[in-house]
Amino acid sequence: MSIELKRPPGPRCWPIVGNLLQLSGSGMFYEKLNTLRKQHGDVVYIELGALKLVVLFGHEKVKKALTAQPDSFKYRPQWLVEISSFALFNGIVWSNGPLNEKLRRFAGPSVWPGLGDQTLEQRVQIEATALVMELTNQKGNSETLKTKFFQAISNINCAIIFGSRYEYSDAEFQEFSGLMDRLLQRQGINNPLNFIPILQYLPEGKKVKEMKVAIKKMCEFLAGKVKAARSTFDKSRARSLVDLYLSQEHEQDPVTEENVFHIVRDFFVAGTENVAIGLLWLIGYMVRYGEVQGKCRECIQKIVGDKSAPSQGDIKQMPYVEATVQEVLRLANIAPLSVPHATVEEAEFEGYSIPRETMVLTHLQSVHLDPAYWDDPEVFRPERFLRDGVLIQNEAYYPFSIGSRYCLAAKLAHMELTLIFTTLLKNFTFPSDASCIPTLKCTQPGAFVEPEVFNVTCNALTLSPLMK
Repeated sequence: MSIELKRPPGPRCWPIVGNLLQLSGSGMFYEKLNTLRKQHGDVVYIELGALKLVVLFGHEKVKKALTAQPDSFKYRPQWLVEISSFALFNGIVWSNGPLNEKLRRFAGPSVWPGLGDQTLEQRVQIEATALVMELTNQKGNSETLKTKFFQAISNINCAIIFGSRYEYSDAEFQEFSGLMDRLLQRQGINNPLNFIPILQYLPEGKKVKEMKVAIKKMCEFLAGKVKAARSTFDKSRARSLVDLYLSQEHEQDPVTEENVFHIVRDFFVAGTENVAIGLLWLIGYMVRYGEVQGKCRECIQKIVGDKSAPSQGDIKQMPYVEATVQEVLRLANIAPLSVPHATVEEAEFEGYSIPRETMVLTHLQSVHLDPAYWDDPEVFRPERFLRDGVLIQNEAYYPFSIGSRYCLAAKLAHMELTLIFTTLLKNFTFPSDASCIPTLKCTQPGAFVEPEVFNVTCNALTLSPLMK
């Protein structure tokens, strides 16, 4: 590499703290980065204490990095204290190299259809039906709705991982959900340990202790599931991901029980909370935009009719509903910075030198609001995904990222979102409360971006087959 290449432009980095003072305080981190883009362009270098970052903005830069130069940016930053302290590099999301490839083969979507007696579509339909019964005549706010959505998506994942779903009132399910909730309370790159690693040598704080207790209990829970599955295990008939683990544990270079624990954690971090929040955004937009809600319901009533459960085949015949889902995901930007990428060696990009062990953030919000690819990008308009009534694709739309490290559960997540959303609109109306219309402003209490809390009422449609 030419020694004449310079690192990307960015704000002045101060000794020890870097740009921490500029980017700390109230407000969401990804929004603060937008300010730096206006000053320095689409490739920006910053430092957060000891952490080196390059932020990529806009569709062209993000796509080039992840698809044209995948070997440079396909890695995860395993040196982050949060990742190394809890051994998250043993799962799918944070692993690199051969281990990541092995775990993707072991637990990837290609193996899911062969688990148990039900198809993935049937599992989602069963859970959507159960969710309708849970929500019938429910009145409250979006926090209540989020809890129910989380339980529903968790149940689908439980069916894949453990081979069976739970009743929402089941004590074991509630215990498991509580453990996952504690494990999901992570701070991501905002964890101060990532900026000032010496802090890890200080006495453990309350959150770290709680996390370790939750991990220990989760390991015990999983060990119990493995033991129970072993007693009825039939190698010729895999019922679950746990059965897949049992079928290969005596092979050379097997997936370990620790790997399975982190895969389970990844399923619930990357495949539960984000889908539950996606459903929350969909309902929020329907409450605010009643005319879109009504139009979607007309499509559903016309195509689905009296069938109790919408199918993927039905979805294909309802392009307006699909367009609505895509438009909400585009504007909501649930994971605006996606999962961090990294360089393990010095890399050249756009004429700049990216240092080794630099975290690379892909600013997906800037992709989904890129004026070069979207007319009136901040306007909610599902019709932008339609042409003459036919669904069209925009290359600057990828809420689950792109490239070799795209979300492994993207297709399942999309199926869950469309089928559950369609089932909810088939069975309920979500009227707007004139005194409290959803603002649709963003808040980020955890890893994902949520809508501000809004009031919502689930009014059951009495003619729905599920209500009979």
